Amino acid sequence: MLSFMPDWSFVMMLWLLPVVFFIHDGEEIATMEGWLRKNKNSPWVTKFSPVSIPWDKHITLQFTFAVLLIGFILTSVTALTALNFESSSPFNALFAGFVTVFLLDGVKHVGASIALWAYTPGVITAAILEIPYGIYALYRLLHADIINMASLALGTIIAMPITLLLVWTGLTLGKRIAPFRQGI
Repeated sequence: MLSFMPDWSFVMMLWLLPVVFFIHDGEEIATMEGWLRKNKNSPWVTKFSPVSIPWDKHITLQFTFAVLLIGFILTSVTALTALNFESSSPFNALFAGFVTVFLLDGVKHVGASIALWAYTPGVITAAILEIPYGIYALYRLLHADIINMASLALGTIIAMPITLLLVWTGLTLGKRIAPFRQGI
């Protein structure tokens, strides 16, 4: 199916997850605050934010804290998977679960942009990097029998609530440490 893809080593493919994550979230960090302030009264902003948005603070710093927290955990899971990489390692399922959550995040970005018929923070890298990487990584893991559908489902069931908890924790703590904006 994806035979045109290069045959990268599995370890390199694993380490692409945090690389693509930080590139994608770099786009979000660079564009999130401006987009939120421009769309302050949109239901997309008011209803779908996991924490209240501190309009009197530097939202970019709040969001960056959350990205760093998630990135640290994602990099740690990648390191544990790469160091213990065998076909029977339990880290393979957890890694695949995080890849699935990452892929779903990319689909969410593209879906939001289509629904709004406008740019949303992160949509460019979601379409160009996040979705293709997620598809490729899961394809490689499944076709090499490193994971199966049951372990993929289990890994996703574990990774999804961890990710949501990290987003909420990162944004909540980030809101507390973000400085107030001057001249508001």
